[in-house]
Amino acid sequence: MSADPFRYRQTAALSLNDAQLATFQSIADIFLAPLSREEEDALVQKFKSTHSEEDVRRFCRMTSSSLNTLPSVFDYVDRTVLSNKKQELSMVLSLLTTKAGTFALTGHFCEFKDIPPADKEKVMLSWKDSYIPQLRLLYKTFHTLTCHPAFSMHSELGDCMKHNTVQERVFEEVPEKLPMLRDIEDNARYDVIVVGSGAGGGVIACQMAKAGKSVLVIEKGEYVHELEFGIKEGAAFRRLYENGGASPTLDGAVNMLAGSVFGGGTTVNWCASLKLQHFVREEWAKNGLSYFLTPKFAKDLDLVYERIGATTDGIEHNGSNQVLVDGCRVLGYPVADIPQNTSGKAHACENCYAGCRGGIKNGTMNTWLRDAYKQNAKFLPKSKVSKVIIKDRKAVGVECIVNYKKKVSIYADKVVVSAGSLQTPGVLLRSGLNNNNIGKHLKIHPCSITFGWFDRPIRTFEGSIMTAVSTVAENVDNEGYGAKLEVPCLPPGNYSSVIPWLGSANFKEKMLSYESAVPIIILCRDRDSKGSVHYDDEQNQIVEYALSKHDRQSILAGIVASLNVLVAAGARELQTGQFGVDPFVFSPNEESRIDNPKFIAWREKVIKYGLPDEGLPIFCAHQMGTSRMGISPKLSVTKPTGETWEVKDLYVGDASLLPTATGVNPMVTIEATCLHVADCMLNDQPSKL
Repeated sequence: MSADPFRYRQTAALSLNDAQLATFQSIADIFLAPLSREEEDALVQKFKSTHSEEDVRRFCRMTSSSLNTLPSVFDYVDRTVLSNKKQELSMVLSLLTTKAGTFALTGHFCEFKDIPPADKEKVMLSWKDSYIPQLRLLYKTFHTLTCHPAFSMHSELGDCMKHNTVQERVFEEVPEKLPMLRDIEDNARYDVIVVGSGAGGGVIACQMAKAGKSVLVIEKGEYVHELEFGIKEGAAFRRLYENGGASPTLDGAVNMLAGSVFGGGTTVNWCASLKLQHFVREEWAKNGLSYFLTPKFAKDLDLVYERIGATTDGIEHNGSNQVLVDGCRVLGYPVADIPQNTSGKAHACENCYAGCRGGIKNGTMNTWLRDAYKQNAKFLPKSKVSKVIIKDRKAVGVECIVNYKKKVSIYADKVVVSAGSLQTPGVLLRSGLNNNNIGKHLKIHPCSITFGWFDRPIRTFEGSIMTAVSTVAENVDNEGYGAKLEVPCLPPGNYSSVIPWLGSANFKEKMLSYESAVPIIILCRDRDSKGSVHYDDEQNQIVEYALSKHDRQSILAGIVASLNVLVAAGARELQTGQFGVDPFVFSPNEESRIDNPKFIAWREKVIKYGLPDEGLPIFCAHQMGTSRMGISPKLSVTKPTGETWEVKDLYVGDASLLPTATGVNPMVTIEATCLHVADCMLNDQPSKL
């Protein structure tokens, strides 16, 4: 079982026999393979003005075997992959240890490890280009499993990519440590227990404490102070995220990322602080949630902005964000600065996905929860709520496992479940609630990515992460659904796993081109895709998600717009995440223009290929709706007040409340909505809607 029973998958460790292990190693050595002397020489020449010959040749010769990456791969698998999927992986590897199985999957009548390296590469590329989704999934799975752990855990790879210039900085003025409870007595009592410390839990804890209530916040993640945050990608994901990193949906189609640390998602958010747009407010109000069109909601949004210091003051676009701005301006596309929760301070955060080491980002840890602490709220980290204690249809406390081992019961007048859209349904179900909507209606922001490579250094990994947004494709159906264009944080591990692997030499060339790359994410507002979360016997969350035809078209519209933006800003080479579309390269004598006939023809190929199942990476960092509020228990889990329909004094306070996808980073919307929930708790009467 996992070393962290509260945050990682609770499954048996991946166990392979010698033959399976040899096969897995041979696959890893294809995705991270040594290059020929001729290929080395070509890359030395290509990068002679930016990289030392020593670094290029060293990088070209690195392999999975030489770096011993398989232990990192196994650790990644054990944290993020469900038991049945490990069994499927083991079965595929078993097939590839036999001549018959290898022939069926590759056309070669020998064991996979005995196929010549050049032919192994052709096999992987044939899986990538296959018309069979299951073979494309095999390619995607082995690409992710072999490359992401290698590049996120083995810094020597990043050093050759010139990521090594991101240095440790010393921040002198950081907030003082918040005191944490190390233990708690059985049968302790508080006025309010809040399960979770993220955007919703932090706000509600603050408001309850300010009202004079005794408050206990229980967080299954650990408390990490600013001085304890690091800059190592792999270590950050292990320490700060659910399942220790991105974990796949049941069918492997979407990778989900969610914070699991004191402060929740606000601790690892990229500072984007966007208000809910008018058309989403109107949509929610039409469904009976009129609060979202009231002056009260507008005021709550303003209160959130004030407390977290959300403003566009102090923004300095990094290279990639400036490309997004420049390209949009050339084309006349709408583009705007994204308010940052940094109180107007300059913030070249670079690694805020790994926590803000300067204490400048105003997550709940340094705003609402610090306010709550000043009003005597208590915090219990590394502790998981097993269930809510319910008597006579009223919440009276929680059962909790403290520090992985000690079971206690803690009592309260009111309980708020703010465990996030992937975990709140589990708490409710374990507590005996049986509303049919619990865990259903999962809404996300499915994302794809495009890349442009420029003839100058961009260094997307330096400076502020996400400071600009274009809404050019946000309303493709004229009903408020579409996609936004933004710039992501993309450290080496993530970069390595979202660029299509087109062969060993091409892959290493793209990795060495890291500092000239500009990534743009296409963030789709999920309209009618089908999503849900449920749990196995070990309480591992199992996410099912089927991307709809409508949402595929939204993403595709965003992909096309992003390519136009990159070209307009001067990109010399372009690539989407689509497995079946080769990159586009402007000739040396060609100007980067969107009216270039060859570019137009290539863009049509992008549109024609579309988004087939397992045809490109899809990922998501925003999950919503699994305990949604509404005006009827037939359609929702909670009342418009946030109180569950089934149990009195049991409230939900997180993104799972939101009735649809927000279309923007949901942090500000969650915090404003939870101000409303807190007011309803204090009034203890139905909200006047």
